[in-house]
Amino acid sequence: MKSRTKYVAACAVVCLSLAGCANDETSEQPTPQQLSEALLAISDLEGNWSESQRQAFDTREPENPSIDPSIWCPEATDATKDLIDLAGEAGADVEMESLTGSDRPRLIRHQAWSNDDVRDYFDAASEAARLCDGVTRNDENGVTATTELIEGRDVGDESISWSETLLSPARTGQETTQVVSRITIARFGDIIMVLQLGDIGALGSTDLMSEDDWWSIVETASKKLDDLN
Repeated sequence: MKSRTKYVAACAVVCLSLAGCANDETSEQPTPQQLSEALLAISDLEGNWSESQRQAFDTREPENPSIDPSIWCPEATDATKDLIDLAGEAGADVEMESLTGSDRPRLIRHQAWSNDDVRDYFDAASEAARLCDGVTRNDENGVTATTELIEGRDVGDESISWSETLLSPARTGQETTQVVSRITIARFGDIIMVLQLGDIGALGSTDLMSEDDWWSIVETASKKLDDLN
């Protein structure tokens, strides 16, 4: 009788342990607040940055802090059609800004979310970025936008990075302005990160952030979310 009691007790311990494991599995995905706390802070960055917004949200409305659909070229329309749904509702984002030596704005937007669709989101976004690689398009105001993949810069379980360069039309007596944005989408387990950094400067300006300095920020941002995963 005693051995049966011990057996039942042992089974109960195992069952409780398994239940605990099952509960852990269902709670693996971080909350929006946890994601917000793992995003970049101004203390992580060199230079004089200020934080203009930080959000932990359960719904993306009304601001919908997700990647701007306008960055995608027309060739990627089919690949991007489900991205808003795949991003889901909950997540976190932070926006920071600084000034270059010529007092031009420099902006960072760091976003993260976690759901069951992060792999599908990454696959679709990666396909879109590759479809747009090397594509130059013009708008009605004469602004040209060129997309280029950035190779050999990898973080997380999988990632993709690219640049968007916008050039204003040349006008007599005025400098040609360029906006250079670099975007990284990376996956850390069930977490997706989107990091966007944008600079504004005159064509050929040395004020624009170097690729190495940009990548240092990406690695810092990635480590914080990877630690959360």
